[in-house]
Amino acid sequence: MKTRSKRTSLQYTALFLWIGALGLFLYSKTQNRSEIRIHLPQKVAGVATSAAPDQTAQKPRYRDTDFLQQSGEFPYYVTERRWNETKNRYDFYRSGMSGAEIIQRGNNRRYFISENQGDYPEPASGCGPTALLNLFIWYSKFGLLEESIQHADQETYKQLKFKQIDEKLLDIQRLSRSRNGGTNTLAAIVAMDELIQEHKKRDNLRLHFEVKSAPLNHKDFFALSRNYRAGILSVRPKDKQTGALLSNHAVLCIRGDTSGSITIANWGEFSHGRLVNRPDGQWFIPSDPTEHEMRINSLTTLIPFTPKG
Repeated sequence: MKTRSKRTSLQYTALFLWIGALGLFLYSKTQNRSEIRIHLPQKVAGVATSAAPDQTAQKPRYRDTDFLQQSGEFPYYVTERRWNETKNRYDFYRSGMSGAEIIQRGNNRRYFISENQGDYPEPASGCGPTALLNLFIWYSKFGLLEESIQHADQETYKQLKFKQIDEKLLDIQRLSRSRNGGTNTLAAIVAMDELIQEHKKRDNLRLHFEVKSAPLNHKDFFALSRNYRAGILSVRPKDKQTGALLSNHAVLCIRGDTSGSITIANWGEFSHGRLVNRPDGQWFIPSDPTEHEMRINSLTTLIPFTPKG
């Protein structure tokens, strides 16, 4: 009896050990499966919802703008926009390439126009498309672009061209100017480059751009005064009554000469002035004291060129 009881006890012990080992094995498998599930993308209705790395975050931004710039050094840079399904908006890129600047014979800057944004829809936020309108008409007048809008009445033509530019800006910003608070520099650059590609007279034509924040110097303005170059000056006018800074404003910069004088197209007039540095920033001070002083944010230089390679 003692021998049988001892044998039975050993059998129970072995059984308990086997059950314990099986339990540990099953627990280990369950844990491994849980760990695997953590790293697999979860799906809802066939769409992966796991957080994928943001490819745009891996590219440096160009001078505190929203343009993502590729590495490397190039003589010219152009804009590209790509739709981002995740963000439901465009990502903007500054892509480099080689090329040659387009030469313009003669000094034709006296033929720039200065349209009054008050004559166009939503005038309070119309500075961006008005500046591009002034530039587009000059480009088409001197052989760079093919005009797609034909109308015998010049004022009607300009209204139609303004509308075309405004629709391009709306497509880029995804909001109307009034809801977006105006036209930002990024949208203006992209719009002008795309308009040039759509209306170019020559086979290959793009728009190089550089953005430089204040403080600027006279050489920056003198450099944009040749060939088909121009500038978009971002400023904040000062209220003449209260002295307060008003909202951001964009003007077309036409030229800068060796004396330091700068000419801009603004509200239907040509304003001449100089750079003045003050403790609160750099200012455009007009020669005419009845005009607004404007604190400078940045200057965007635009250079049409022919890509190569």
